[in-house]
Amino acid sequence: MAKQPLGALIVHGFTASLDCVSPMQAPIEALGLPIRMPVLRGHGAESPDALLGVVWQDWVDDAEAALQDLLTEVQRAVAIGHSMGALVTLMLAANHAGGDALDSIVVVAPAVQLSSPVAPGHPFSFLRPILTLVKRRHNMPPVRADRSLEKYDTNYPWAPMSAVEELLVFSGKARGRLPEINIPALVIQSHNDSTVAPESAEIVYAGIATRAQDKRIVWFEESEHEMFRDCEREAVVGVVVDYVRERVAASEVA
Repeated sequence: MAKQPLGALIVHGFTASLDCVSPMQAPIEALGLPIRMPVLRGHGAESPDALLGVVWQDWVDDAEAALQDLLTEVQRAVAIGHSMGALVTLMLAANHAGGDALDSIVVVAPAVQLSSPVAPGHPFSFLRPILTLVKRRHNMPPVRADRSLEKYDTNYPWAPMSAVEELLVFSGKARGRLPEINIPALVIQSHNDSTVAPESAEIVYAGIATRAQDKRIVWFEESEHEMFRDCEREAVVGVVVDYVRERVAASEVA
């Protein structure tokens, strides 16, 4: 059976359930694209303790396995990631630079610069080793601009500090690989994000080697970090689906 021109790989974020990206599934499938939505290592369990011992490379490996499975049905994939899933997406794009596996990427609230005062690039980052030793877990309560939506949150409510440290390390690793990425890219970010620093969008846009005419940023003003589950969710999904539709049309021309 001949492969379809394009499919979609959709990657969730840190401590997140698939609910954080699932609003994209039906409208992208309606375009006729096969989809893979992997549950990354340590996620989808009864307890966040499942993240203990998981390293950032595991998340990339899980997404790579899903990509390879998708490529049994399609020629190329659009990789879409939210937050940490955006880091995974960027890493896949760097790993496959010069190859044919990926057509393009969509990174939503890419976690290359976190807002935490102990994140790399912030003045208290030197405290991270101490915090990891003395603090077992980091609480991660739901945050929405529309507070009425917080009751529907299905993410882990906390994460082991060792997993948080892996996320912070991963952030730097993905940021360092940006110059290797030269495929079409869409970056989506909210100015109201209190988890990922809004300048992350500019860091990604400026850092990747993609031609100016093949990359763009779309800004939102009200949403918090969970952009697919907050007050502007329909518009955010619409931007992603419209972009995928563009990539489908481009693949048909090619």
